[in-house]
Amino acid sequence: MTKAYVRRAARIASDAPIGTMTPVSGRMARDEAGRVYEYKSMEQKDVERRRKYAARDQRHFSFSNMHNMREITDSLSNKYCGYVLLLQPYIAFKSGLLVKPGRDGKPLKTQDFAGIWNVSKRTAAVILDELEAHSIVFGTNGTYTLNDRYHFRKKTGDEVDALIKTFFSTLRRVRLNAADLGVLYKLLPYVHLDTNVICSDPFAENPEDVRYLNEKQIAEILGMSADKTRAAMKRLRKAGVTGEWIKEYDDREILTVLNPYVFYRKSGEPDGTLRTLFAAQRFEAA
Repeated sequence: MTKAYVRRAARIASDAPIGTMTPVSGRMARDEAGRVYEYKSMEQKDVERRRKYAARDQRHFSFSNMHNMREITDSLSNKYCGYVLLLQPYIAFKSGLLVKPGRDGKPLKTQDFAGIWNVSKRTAAVILDELEAHSIVFGTNGTYTLNDRYHFRKKTGDEVDALIKTFFSTLRRVRLNAADLGVLYKLLPYVHLDTNVICSDPFAENPEDVRYLNEKQIAEILGMSADKTRAAMKRLRKAGVTGEWIKEYDDREILTVLNPYVFYRKSGEPDGTLRTLFAAQRFEAA
């Protein structure tokens, strides 16, 4: 038995088509062995892949208004911004009431906030007072509601392009302290739509014209020293919530990219480049 015969027998035994395909109908073709196959265009495969992703992506998320939340980032410390970010998974749908997880949706009490923020009950009360003073949280009869000017869970209006999503299941898995989460929060108003890269003009339509921010420029936004910013950004990368792109023509220019499985502006699945960059930190929904 010749090697060529063995190879041909193996090919016939497999499911792969043999030789040139001859169309027999709009979506059917026959190989040289006479077997009939259904074929699909790359566009059809891409549509099916996106449909499957949408069907399985049942993650809960909140919207943040990138324009309005700068009122928070400009007035609160990193730590307090981190406390606001930690509240996202507790926003009730439509009402904005801050509630416990589960179907009952019981309103959060002071001791619940203390657990979420990992602080004492007394400190939690101080934080709530500060958030109320800035009209970020509204307290009424022992319940608290997050101001939907900044964060909400309901249908979007005309400002959909100015919104960024925070996915609850993945945010809960991030292991960072409140101050580092605040650094992350302060970057959200600078996320570019198509690339998820931190930039000075996140609403620019042409990616080639986007002015990306390096660590020095990010330090200026955060109001931190270069050394402290560098250390904080390193912790964010280690936690898997940010990544890096290096410009091909200048390896000194390191661009910061947010993990799209935690924060994302577009609908649907992240593109191939982002999926590859964060393959090790995908944080699949539980």
